[in-house]
Amino acid sequence: MSYKFQAPASTVGEHLKEDFMAEYAIKAPTLAKKLGVPRARVVRLLEGAACDGDMALRLARVFGTTPEFWMNLQMLRDLSLAQVERGAVIEAEATPLQMV
Repeated sequence: MSYKFQAPASTVGEHLKEDFMAEYAIKAPTLAKKLGVPRARVVRLLEGAACDGDMALRLARVFGTTPEFWMNLQMLRDLSLAQVERGAVIEAEATPLQMV
């Protein structure tokens, strides 16, 4: 039995803003400079864009975490969205295999 999400998980940008940027009192332009990316890329992430491997590596370097931490947040977001938006349809269309 797998966990069923009732609502989409937070975006990576929401975690970044609430758990890291607030803690370090850092704003998007400064974070962009630390990450070595354009400010617009940070803003897109904060607005809900997906986190890719490159950004996960950069965030891990800047905040002393692991890239897997950031990618796991993205994975949870993706799975929760799929569950909420398509879970019932998938359960109706896809059938489990039976052992013989």
